[in-house]
Amino acid sequence: MALLDEMTALAQAGGAAVLAAAATDGWHRFSDRAARLLGRGDPALEGAAAERLARTAAALRAASDEDERERVGAEHARLWRDEFAGLLTAPGSADIDQVMTELRTLAEEFGSPPSSAGQSIVKTTFNGPANVQYGHHSRQNIRFGAAE
Repeated sequence: MALLDEMTALAQAGGAAVLAAAATDGWHRFSDRAARLLGRGDPALEGAAAERLARTAAALRAASDEDERERVGAEHARLWRDEFAGLLTAPGSADIDQVMTELRTLAEEFGSPPSSAGQSIVKTTFNGPANVQYGHHSRQNIRFGAAE
């Protein structure tokens, strides 16, 4: 994968990881690490990044229904993708390999591994009938239990 493609995939995965982490108990751990990465050793930049991350989490929590959550999520995924892309392409990035490694670790730990195609594969075992869904912006609602 070419360096620019890898950076693009990492930025995309970073944006997705923000959304994935916001819905978990690991949000504070994620947001602390992401703010530190975005701050690049500058406490003021780190604090500003932490505030932006907190606004994202608040916006997702404030969404009134699934459609609004999806819209807000897509908007914030783009914002964070662009934020991480800016970090990766910033002039004077001291050690781009270290930044890429840290962002990849965050994405893998809290989201999904970076993929240049924007897709990920989950290891799944099917024991019986299966339904596979794929595509850009696919959405599937699954409910278990008795019919209401």
